[in-house]
Amino acid sequence: MDEVKFGAVLMQFARTLVGDYQVADMLEELCDHVGDVLPVDGAGVMLADENGVLRFVAASDEIVRHIETLQSDLGEGPCLHAYNSGEQVVIADFGDSERFPGFGPRALQSGLSAVYSFPMRVGDDHIGALNLYRATPGRLQIEEIEAGQVLADIATIYILNARQVERSARLSDQLEHALQSRVVIEQAKGKLAEQRHIDVVEAFERLRGYARRNSRKLHDVAAAVVNDGLRL
Repeated sequence: MDEVKFGAVLMQFARTLVGDYQVADMLEELCDHVGDVLPVDGAGVMLADENGVLRFVAASDEIVRHIETLQSDLGEGPCLHAYNSGEQVVIADFGDSERFPGFGPRALQSGLSAVYSFPMRVGDDHIGALNLYRATPGRLQIEEIEAGQVLADIATIYILNARQVERSARLSDQLEHALQSRVVIEQAKGKLAEQRHIDVVEAFERLRGYARRNSRKLHDVAAAVVNDGLRL
């Protein structure tokens, strides 16, 4: 393992984490850099969708892209096992292994002889797997396997951070919408009260009653009163 390059990759991803990034771009970059750090010939990432189904998202080349997708088609493979079990999968030689009888021979036919799959997880939350491939049989050293898991953990942190940012942004949007909606409703109450010479309590009841009778949202009715001249 090239420790200098490994340190440089860690620093690069650490700087990116505190900035604005796209998860897809980060995963593609990770797959591209793995071969600079570890003695492997390709890398791929599969992530679980909202239904828990593992899907291909990034790869270093077209061969790995095909192999990653093949696992989904076959319903077996090291990536699926690492994701489902939360355990690393190490196969130093597909030609000398009986694991994954459907996938192994297809991997060999594609020119890949060894695979190392690292689960992407935090506690009981399994989100995917990072897969490293070699064209020739061989085992990674212990420190290289540890480095592979570190890279998988970094990708996991990126994804979980992006999800949290998205949830925060969504919550912020919802709060902003709620505040804006309340402003419009208050404006509509005031306008109705002035038009009909009624108090704001009765004006609100008119708004709510109209919305219910017509199966419309209260905010939409209020906006129609304020902006479109709807008279109640």
